[in-house]
Amino acid sequence: MSKQPITLPINTDLLTHLKEQNHAIIDNFIPQEVADQLLTDANRLYSENQFQQHYFQFGGSLLKKPNVFELDLSDNGKQQLDNNRDVGLWKDIVGDVGPSFLRRIDELDRNMSSKQSTTTSSSSSSSLPSLSLQTNTPPAIKIQINTGGGSFPWHFDNPGPPNARILTCVVYLNPHWTQGDGGEIVLRPTFLSKSNSKSSKLISEQHHHQQQPPKNENAITIPPMHRRAVFFLSDRVLHRVLPSKSTKRRVCFTMWCNGTGVNTREDVVLSKDVLRFTSWDEAHYFFDTSPLQRVISRAVYSEEYLESLLECLVVGGNDGTAGGGGDDDDDVGGDAEGVTEEEKEMLVKQHEASVLGIRRKLQPLIDEFRRRKYSE
Repeated sequence: MSKQPITLPINTDLLTHLKEQNHAIIDNFIPQEVADQLLTDANRLYSENQFQQHYFQFGGSLLKKPNVFELDLSDNGKQQLDNNRDVGLWKDIVGDVGPSFLRRIDELDRNMSSKQSTTTSSSSSSSLPSLSLQTNTPPAIKIQINTGGGSFPWHFDNPGPPNARILTCVVYLNPHWTQGDGGEIVLRPTFLSKSNSKSSKLISEQHHHQQQPPKNENAITIPPMHRRAVFFLSDRVLHRVLPSKSTKRRVCFTMWCNGTGVNTREDVVLSKDVLRFTSWDEAHYFFDTSPLQRVISRAVYSEEYLESLLECLVVGGNDGTAGGGGDDDDDVGGDAEGVTEEEKEMLVKQHEASVLGIRRKLQPLIDEFRRRKYSE
């Protein structure tokens, strides 16, 4: 393909929507030929065993996510990137697209903040908080491939200190995805309230096309369509990835931007002062968009957390060999793999202990929010 700068359709409309609704969706985010080449390069790197098995921490355990593989292109994976001389177009994503993405978002954010400080307008846009991006730190970037059954449980991309993420952008590379293939990302842009039509608006490159993604209670389910980008705030949007149900690979890459003002004491400590609400409605609307929802989310959504956790750890998929994807885009399913019965029992106990610890301290709040979570 011809060597031309990769221009991303990032503008004030997109950033305003992100700040107002905690998320935004945009189609045709990267040019067609760029997306196709990135997918070709990702599949080649996967077949060359450049991807690593994904692990995550739960309680005191380091757990493997079956059929989820990733290639870290950020500073943590720089040595791996340098050792592999032929990463194709991904080198441009790391060296040019990621940094320019960060600069563009920061430029728009600063301009919006500057206009807000000089206007007396009472419109919603005049009170939108600044992202306060860390511009001296390039975005962390990972390529991810999910094969048959691979999924992620409910989580926050920024669960708390020392994590500094403020913005997540996931870009999908799945030209052959069809309904039923699975692998959708599910967001809860607000903690309890149902999403309205505005919050689930799909923004196209021209910003005039709107579509209502399928909704699940107060959650928004977003198909991983080719060239689609999903933005959300890392410290206040609970989300998960549904299992990939077909033998097709689900491919995406994610860019995470750090912020200078995340995880302040007010964002992580649920103090008695914070809990002085005059009504349950006041508490409801406070937690809807506050990072403090991270403190109580596991107890409010206890069943959903546990179901998604076990779903991602016990799957029927391929042989689970990191990077062993062969030369084509399909991975033939094999025996089920994942945690043993003993490990499963331990996970359930750890989850229940965590929930019990939260409920003991905040029983009335948790009980009320559990009552409300699907009744709004």
